[in-house]
Amino acid sequence: MLVKYPKDLKLPLVSSHRLSQNSNLLRTDMASGRARQRKRFQSVPTTMGATWKLNKYQAQILEGFVTHGVNDAVNWFLMPVRTPEGVIEHEVRFIQSPLESCTYNGGFWNYSANIEIKKRQIVSEEATANRLLEPNTIEQFVNGVENALSTYQEI
Repeated sequence: MLVKYPKDLKLPLVSSHRLSQNSNLLRTDMASGRARQRKRFQSVPTTMGATWKLNKYQAQILEGFVTHGVNDAVNWFLMPVRTPEGVIEHEVRFIQSPLESCTYNGGFWNYSANIEIKKRQIVSEEATANRLLEPNTIEQFVNGVENALSTYQEI
């Protein structure tokens, strides 16, 4: 069972929030000048830059969590991550420890780190199809295609 991100700790700042999915394309240039592309893997990790601006109590929680909770930033843990679908809990780990870059400025402790998201949650295939077919539902679309095929007349 994975450790959860501390509830009393703020999520990383949104202003610096960036999700970068590793490339999953394999592209082969052909002699004809065209190219073939295909998917390399079923799932690739996503990285996220994270920064925290914390008071001294929150900084103590973060440092304790990194050191003791996730074994000096080695282990995977569960953390809410902001995505286009909202804030969703993901399995993540630190690529670099936030304790490696800590500064104190204006009464706040500032930390930054890169975080690896094992498998980022993406909108489901069914929800995508529903959004692409709007204002019709999938059922209405299928019925329309069936109706068109059954009433089609060859000339």
